[in-house]
Amino acid sequence: MNFLMLIPIIIYFIILIGIGLYTYKFTDTREGFHLGGRAMSSWVTAISYAFSGMSAFVLIGFVGMVYTLGPSSFYTLIGYNLGFMFSYLVIAKRLRNYSELLNAYTYTDYFVKRVRGNPHLIRIISALSIVVFMSVYVGSQLAAGGMTIETVFNIDPTVAVLIAGVAVTVYCLFGGFAGVSITDYFQGILVVVGTAILGIYLVIEAGGWSNIVSTVGAQDPGMVSSNMGAAGSTLFGLIFGYLSLGVAIVGRPHDTIRFFAISSSSEVRKSFAITLSALSITYWGAFLVGYAGRVLLPAIDNPEYVFPVALVEFTHPLFAGVMIAVFLGLLMSTADSQLLSAGSTFGEDVYRKYINKNATDKQIIMVTRLFIGIVGIASTLVAIYSSESVFWITVYASAGLAATFAPVLIVSLYWDKLTNQGAVAGMFAGFLTVVFWRRFTPDVPFIMTEALPAILISLIVIVVVSKLTEQTDIKQIRQELSLSAKVWKK
Repeated sequence: MNFLMLIPIIIYFIILIGIGLYTYKFTDTREGFHLGGRAMSSWVTAISYAFSGMSAFVLIGFVGMVYTLGPSSFYTLIGYNLGFMFSYLVIAKRLRNYSELLNAYTYTDYFVKRVRGNPHLIRIISALSIVVFMSVYVGSQLAAGGMTIETVFNIDPTVAVLIAGVAVTVYCLFGGFAGVSITDYFQGILVVVGTAILGIYLVIEAGGWSNIVSTVGAQDPGMVSSNMGAAGSTLFGLIFGYLSLGVAIVGRPHDTIRFFAISSSSEVRKSFAITLSALSITYWGAFLVGYAGRVLLPAIDNPEYVFPVALVEFTHPLFAGVMIAVFLGLLMSTADSQLLSAGSTFGEDVYRKYINKNATDKQIIMVTRLFIGIVGIASTLVAIYSSESVFWITVYASAGLAATFAPVLIVSLYWDKLTNQGAVAGMFAGFLTVVFWRRFTPDVPFIMTEALPAILISLIVIVVVSKLTEQTDIKQIRQELSLSAKVWKK
């Protein structure tokens, strides 16, 4: 182990702990703990939204994909960017306004108040989806962290995962939403700058761009084009399949909750520009890392190890330590958001509604923190025992969350006839489709991974069931929809 690498990491964790302690003062009230008092700036919202959703897949999963596919990997990034654009243009402004109109602190609370029906099934389905898919999602982040720490420091992977799991859980417990958002902002800036620097550095180390292209082309001519060695309908199917991965980022609770907390809907446009800029820089940096890796590490066994192995073999220990800190920031910015979302769902939508209806704010916050700890432990166990690829487990977990929530969220912001029965049926249909899709369609081409069919099925079910039932508060809902469509200034 090179102890020079530890210096930046130790400093980094001290800063994170300081942020958690500083933001503890915002957690006295439920709105403060869950939403930071709805006072997050456009910059904090943008960076936090981008990197709570990007996850460790960028420097582990996506770098491995670039190493394997070359320029064809950019179809995935186009799909993700389209997903982020859709979220901002279609969801952000209306959700910010409507969540305040309904005085909703959590995702589930918003849906319950919006449909005006029997809330129990919505809460049960929401809690089930969040706990199941977020435990898996957080586990994939911790597993990625374990892979990297194992490679760089030669530490037992189980110990590495335990370290990451404890660190994420502890500062999420103390800082609440404000702590998570501000640490995400701090970590996101490091990710943007650090990934760009590392990508450029490895390109230079590999002999420059021209040498990389010629060397990679000699290894595999398909690695210098974007057709994946296919043509015609096969190529179209592959391209559409990768592009469609972007639908899986729409409506996920752990990042979409940022739209509840931005200080004003007038800040949404600025936040949108910041998000896409930060993501584009980071994507390109990660692409350079993976592509240069084909030259620097031509015989690596597992492409998802390119990032940590390149740090050990080609960079100075202090720089490697900084980049490990950046990477930990990337995976932690997703994991902490997911832990907070799971904890908030249990505290607000299960404990307060069914276990202790007269609970005080402090009791609810205490229970939320307890459940954060429980999910943190469960996620750590998933990370220790899972053998799945970081990229594909992330895609699967995202699909589950998006299929449960995205269709009903979009419909709730635009259609006054949405009913409780329609919302429940659609959420359940999306959840079940993701769970059982692979079991019943094992030979379906890549174009039909879980997210796209699950979202379409959920949307159809929502509309059909809502048409067959009645929304009794339609006049009030029309007024709310009209108000939420406007731009609210500070």
